[in-house]
Amino acid sequence: MGRAAPGGLLQPGTGQRLGKLGIALYFLQLSQITVVGPGHPVTATVGQDVVLPCHLSPQRDARTLEIRWIRDKFFEIVHHYRNGEDLYGEQMKAYAGRTELARNGLSAGILDLRITGLRPSDDGLYICTVEDADAYDEAIVQLEVSGANPHLSLGSYEAGGVRVLCQSAGWYPLPQLLWRDARGQHLPSVSQTHSQDQEGLFEIEGAVIMTGSVEGPLSCVVRSSRLQQERESSLHIAAPFFHNAQPWMVALALVLVLLAVSIGLEVPHLMPRGAAPGPELGKACPGLSSALDGLAPSVPAVKVTLDPDSAHPELVVSQDNCSVRRESERHQVPDTPERFVSWCFVLGREEFREGTHCWLVEVKGERLQYSWWAVGVARASVERKGWINMRPEEGIWAVQYNEGQLKALTSPRTPLSLSLVSKKTWVCLNYTHGQVSFINADNGVQIFTFTAVSFNGESIRPWFWLETVGIQLCLRDSTPQTLSPAQGSSSPSPATPASPLLAPAGAAEE
Repeated sequence: MGRAAPGGLLQPGTGQRLGKLGIALYFLQLSQITVVGPGHPVTATVGQDVVLPCHLSPQRDARTLEIRWIRDKFFEIVHHYRNGEDLYGEQMKAYAGRTELARNGLSAGILDLRITGLRPSDDGLYICTVEDADAYDEAIVQLEVSGANPHLSLGSYEAGGVRVLCQSAGWYPLPQLLWRDARGQHLPSVSQTHSQDQEGLFEIEGAVIMTGSVEGPLSCVVRSSRLQQERESSLHIAAPFFHNAQPWMVALALVLVLLAVSIGLEVPHLMPRGAAPGPELGKACPGLSSALDGLAPSVPAVKVTLDPDSAHPELVVSQDNCSVRRESERHQVPDTPERFVSWCFVLGREEFREGTHCWLVEVKGERLQYSWWAVGVARASVERKGWINMRPEEGIWAVQYNEGQLKALTSPRTPLSLSLVSKKTWVCLNYTHGQVSFINADNGVQIFTFTAVSFNGESIRPWFWLETVGIQLCLRDSTPQTLSPAQGSSSPSPATPASPLLAPAGAAEE
């Protein structure tokens, strides 16, 4: 039920007494505003976007009201709206640039608040308050932020199979990590470790050996005792494949399985008995080398340069257009339609509308652990002047490192294991199959892949984001080194993008 607004008819502690008419008028005014919350906790995952629901009942136009979202724990402003404007002067620093009121729903009394890029510290109670000159009411919304979805990656070949790693961060207290087979039976971990960050949140990692005896999907489950919920990720490989496979074949097959699972493909048999490895893999992945190493694509790296005309005024592009750094002051440069002015972005000069292209990016500088940067691709028509939400819907496909957190700029965000961070990263665009991949250049391990991307026939350009002063992003020339059978290598060269950049034919929509 509503309460009198500050400065309204009744002030606490004044000792005033109202007559019957005054009391009736008082409660009439209170009934003018009733704020309703969801009545249950709202749950979301670290890195995702979340909407905290709140509305007026009965429905009425809220555009002329004053609306505040407040953190109950700190009694500080998360978002403030008044007289048709969002007021950011009082906003908590932790929420700067991360909140948005559902403006299109205000006329119907919808007061929903969107918070982007959830952090573990966002967990807790929020108060949705509404007031006008005579009335006030509020509702409480509980947000429960759980850790990231488990991230599966591949380790070494051993004991007749492949070590599969599972990692998840952002949990409190320490969660359980379990492995399950297709029948729901638990499998023993061969190792399990955990660590705790400065905020007291846990990251847990476990490993299991996947062999031909594990039929059906293998699932990694992270279970929270506090939230009474589970997060699960799975992969699948047909058991017959393991019987005739060599170590390099198993490793490559699992990479392809993970890629297929991420785009919703069913993979019943990757390699029929007796099939020759090179040609079959070449058919599954057009452009993949048929050499016995099976990991080096036949697509050469392309030379990419930076476009200084697109660079934000605080970015300085080198004379050879191969590196960029950020400075603390804006430079006097022409404000052309091509130039980014809101975010420290710069594009590559090259534009792609077909084929497969890879380029190598290196991050350099001191205190890289505390840096903030991102690499990827963007539509040539990407917004230059206004607010830009870094996500595929806005024409940007990228991965970001931000002061100890690695994430894919999906919508919602996808947290990634810090073990995947590298100073050198391959960015690989497969325009034909609608795919953008990022590969650790030190060990050839896939960092993340955007699949089933629709470029809508538009030109795509390399894209770079640099927020930290003293850090450089450098474009490196590199010639792929396709291994011959005589070399007998079972791991990709650091200077060669591994196979995940090439999508299987017939890739389905997610």
